[in-house]
Amino acid sequence: MDESLDRVTTTLDRLADIGFLWHEGLLNRGGPHRRLKGFHYPISIGEDECRVFGKLIEALKPEHCYIVGNAFGFSSAYIADVMKRHGGQSVVTLDNQSEGAGQVAAKIADQLTQELGLAEILRNKKGSSPQDIPSTTEREHYDLIFIDGLHRHPQVTHDLEALLPYCGPKTIVVFHDSWIIGVPEAVDRAKQEGFRCLWVPTSCEMIFATRDPELWQRLCNIFPDGIEDRGKRNYLYGWTLYARETVTYHLKRMLGRE
Repeated sequence: MDESLDRVTTTLDRLADIGFLWHEGLLNRGGPHRRLKGFHYPISIGEDECRVFGKLIEALKPEHCYIVGNAFGFSSAYIADVMKRHGGQSVVTLDNQSEGAGQVAAKIADQLTQELGLAEILRNKKGSSPQDIPSTTEREHYDLIFIDGLHRHPQVTHDLEALLPYCGPKTIVVFHDSWIIGVPEAVDRAKQEGFRCLWVPTSCEMIFATRDPELWQRLCNIFPDGIEDRGKRNYLYGWTLYARETVTYHLKRMLGRE
């Protein structure tokens, strides 16, 4: 566990009653993932996926980041904390606070921001994607864009298309949950816009996209186990794993072993 991950997890555990899911990863080795006890959704990215962001930020030092989907602030707080340590200047999140815990999660995200001393860099905004993206952006272009909102088709593609005007020549776009319908379709749309896309075998599988040849090579060097054009997983395979692990999680909760 790196410095930022330790800070975020310690603070989050103090602020909220947290449950753990997929301790060893879902589709690949990794995890664990977090959720608020008593709520089925939202589910955070895995700790391994935080560390992937950490490697990316440490190597490339993005100054400005925009995130679609914030939940209880686990990933955004981690990204902002690492960026702050490496010269980052701003992180903006957009979430409509409708998923699962909704406003409870949003309150925790704001508390996490304050407790970690990230208010100077991290700004959590309420709104819906794609329509509220133009009114919540603060930059002409962003160095890093993370799309992790509603995973449906064509919603993820709409999120991407709304963010394309804020993609500069060296922007890196990150997609999460490549096994869920809507994400591969958005990745295909990114390819039509000239992005090369690198699949990375994290717990729930992430895809990094850029149009810049030098950045592409650096991404390949940072993530040597990445694969270009990995292709779509069978959606049934991912959901079967999800259902199995979710049932296991709830059985453990019933038996008091969570």
